[in-house]
Amino acid sequence: MNRPFLELPEAANLTVQTLRVYDDPPYGREVHLIFTDGTQISIDLEIKTVVKARHYRGDRGGNLDILHEHHERPSREG
Repeated sequence: MNRPFLELPEAANLTVQTLRVYDDPPYGREVHLIFTDGTQISIDLEIKTVVKARHYRGDRGGNLDILHEHHERPSREG
């Protein structure tokens, strides 16, 4: 399977001294790594909004007959 990824070659073969995950509402989270050689990496995990829509017909029993579905893909900016 070929999936997109972000590779950080500068972290190869380094030893992690501290790993912290910070909450940063409403923007997301930050993963912060401190290495034993004194260098650090910060990774921001951002929340993306996705729009989904359904056109349907409902019956009295609460069942939905989905006629159309639409999904907006999140932008790949940044």
